[in-house]
Amino acid sequence: MVNYDFLSVYFYSVPNLRFEKFNNNWSRTTISKVCVCNPKNEDKLDDEFIYIDLESVEKGVLKSKNIIHLKNAPSRAQRILYKNDILFQSVRPYQRNNYLLNEDDDFLQYVASTGYIQLRTTLNPYFLFQLLNTDKINNEVMLRCTGTSYPAINSNDFSNILITITNDRNEQNKIAKFFSLIEERIQTQIKIIELKQSLIKDIEDRILWKTTNTQTKPIREFLTEINNKSIIQNQYPLLSSTKKGLFLQTDYFNKEAASSNNIGYKIVHKGDIIISPQNLWMGNITYNDKFDNGLVSPSYRIYKVKEEYNAFYISRILMSYRALSLYKNISEQGASIVRRNLNVDAFNELCFPIPNIKKQDEVGLFLSKLHQELKCETWILMQLKSQKNYLLINMFI
Repeated sequence: MVNYDFLSVYFYSVPNLRFEKFNNNWSRTTISKVCVCNPKNEDKLDDEFIYIDLESVEKGVLKSKNIIHLKNAPSRAQRILYKNDILFQSVRPYQRNNYLLNEDDDFLQYVASTGYIQLRTTLNPYFLFQLLNTDKINNEVMLRCTGTSYPAINSNDFSNILITITNDRNEQNKIAKFFSLIEERIQTQIKIIELKQSLIKDIEDRILWKTTNTQTKPIREFLTEINNKSIIQNQYPLLSSTKKGLFLQTDYFNKEAASSNNIGYKIVHKGDIIISPQNLWMGNITYNDKFDNGLVSPSYRIYKVKEEYNAFYISRILMSYRALSLYKNISEQGASIVRRNLNVDAFNELCFPIPNIKKQDEVGLFLSKLHQELKCETWILMQLKSQKNYLLINMFI
């Protein structure tokens, strides 16, 4: 019998891209050989600590530091962390919201949810952290997951996954430093985008809601709902309308997430406005300025701006922060805390200050330039992430 495992080591013993002066073969091992998975706590939980749950981390960044008291701690708050510990998201791991604790806090203990697998490694921790974020490892993890809605992997199956590493600590350090610089640049770009988004939001709230030289008009006067539906399978590309914008489903989910049958899906044309009646109050409203045609779920409502109005101007006032509070007031509690069902009749009667078409065109042009700048910054971010992904594929095995 042919030992295919041996062959894979033989043919893939070095990565495609490598720093100079490193020429040793990489070796295969299991995660358990280079890590302690879910190490036993050496200390007790403090009376007060920073709790990291599955909502606290996004793409390697700790988004929130939730300080909680022991008496109010959830039962999942069990994993006491130390600097350089890695948290691997065991529930829905395809999201890749993993985290490396590299912060020092002299006063508060860090404690993680049991929804993470805690790793304490003998390797350079950032080297291993990047390795665990590669597509190859993610695929291996997903193959071992159980469950459909919330796929999860247990620590035993995870620890037995084969990985290929360099045993040269200097090479580990070099790779770790290189990727830390790339990630630093990505995080800087994210901050640039967030600042520009905040600036645009403030400008729009000031300009769009001026009441001088405007007429207060209900939505029904400047929007027309359209309800065209597909009549053949895959008539147009499938789109996902989210708070972050309108995307091809294949790009947003890395696959087509909708049902296989899309006959009867609603048709979207360029210039249309798409709203989610369940999540409108949270900002799920988008303006299609990217796709000539597309399909969205029948649960969405599609509107066209009437010809005598500037479509971009109308889209921006409907998407403004102040507008979201109006939508919340006319939405009723749904099946969950997040879902609120929009009262569509009340939506059509909501009133907005609308200037004459000349002013709409003037303001619309100014705002479109700001949003174009934002798109350029977002494009740079996408290129940086794409570059990082290319390097992850080629600098690891």
